[in-house]
Amino acid sequence: MTEYIRALAQDAARSEARRMLASLIPGQTGINLADEVADAVLGAAQSYQQAGTFAIIRHLVDWLDQANGTGETETARRLLKLTEEVGEVSSAYIGTVGQNPRKGVTHTNDDVADELCDVIVTAMVALHRFTDNPGQHFAAKVQHIADRVLVKEQP
Repeated sequence: MTEYIRALAQDAARSEARRMLASLIPGQTGINLADEVADAVLGAAQSYQQAGTFAIIRHLVDWLDQANGTGETETARRLLKLTEEVGEVSSAYIGTVGQNPRKGVTHTNDDVADELCDVIVTAMVALHRFTDNPGQHFAAKVQHIADRVLVKEQP
């Protein structure tokens, strides 16, 4: 549902930008320029949203650092927290397929998705312990993985 709403918002933003610019610049030139501007604005908004995610994680890290400290024991606990979260993903998945006959189906795909998000957030929090720029490190790692996959796909 969220993707559907996001797509509707993007279409509305693109349509409004297109209408406004087309009214300022007559003809096909105005429409083409409007499409380019709308795409650029939407791309910038998506980049800002990703940067915003890392800013939120930074605040979570600061909060945890203040509450729990920053020593090696706390680092180990944050890494162990990943194991707990992965276990919750497994539990939710088992609940979606009704693997436990005594309990039956107890979870939905949304529950699994929520637990996967908890794993990602927990990993992002832990990542702050090992690099000064976690957002940049994460982006570089994703690009490295994509490059390896794309090389394998080429003939």
